[in-house]
Amino acid sequence: MRTENYKNYGKCAVFERGGAKLMVTLDIGPRIIWFGTAELNFMNEDIARNVQKGGEYFDSEYGKGTTWYLYGGHRVWKSPEDLETYTPDNVPVVFEERENGGKFLCRAAKRLDYALDVEMDEDGCVTVRNTVINKGAERTLAVWGLTVAAKGGTLALPLNDPVDDLNPVYNLVSWPYNDPHDARLRVGAKFLTLRQTAREDAIKIGTFAKKGEAYYAIGDTVMKWECLPEEGEYGDFGCNFESYTNAHILEVEWLSRKVTLGEGESHTMTEKWSLHTLSSLPDVAAALTLA
Repeated sequence: MRTENYKNYGKCAVFERGGAKLMVTLDIGPRIIWFGTAELNFMNEDIARNVQKGGEYFDSEYGKGTTWYLYGGHRVWKSPEDLETYTPDNVPVVFEERENGGKFLCRAAKRLDYALDVEMDEDGCVTVRNTVINKGAERTLAVWGLTVAAKGGTLALPLNDPVDDLNPVYNLVSWPYNDPHDARLRVGAKFLTLRQTAREDAIKIGTFAKKGEAYYAIGDTVMKWECLPEEGEYGDFGCNFESYTNAHILEVEWLSRKVTLGEGESHTMTEKWSLHTLSSLPDVAAALTLA
């Protein structure tokens, strides 16, 4: 591991193995602000701080003038989504270094702590552990890992295999701003695809993805997520996977089951990330040709 100052994100921890590069912010966040090759970053970077929230809630909760920024990259949140979810993590993180990874802890929120723990294998694959720690009274929530991906790609999500002709195969959850005729979304026989385009209005979908796999292709390079579902109850009408896109980003979002945490208790949801060539994934390539 080494550190370097990166753009206006400040100091970042940098890991490089097996042809892959990973960068995690230390002065804000944390955000995994780079994952890809040395030349191609799959993470979106909101350098201009275009996506932000502020106002009365943030003034009263965190101090007048406090603003939450998207920053981009991958972050850990709590679900269900509300204003508390938007922690203004604009301060340095608590960092525990390991040779090929480390733990990055955000203590900016009043009632919850958030931790990202990353480990990069020799082949460049990365294990990302998303943890939410409860600091206050008992509450029920889900861990929410959100990757804000770079522009110009297409998501491919494997759909569930049918059990028989009598039982449903998958659910498809919609948000109120969706256009039901949106051409960015295609639901095929084996894959759901969602394209990131210049279209300004947003679309968000959710489902219960039994296979726990998702792919995002930019050109001939593909980032793969693996996040197997847990046994239990899921929020948002039973979603462990969600994706949101507009003209600026595409988000790949995994959610844990609902958990009830007492004071000091935590829950962790684990993702595995890897890089592939599109030619090595013929089923994904075939789905993307139809997207």
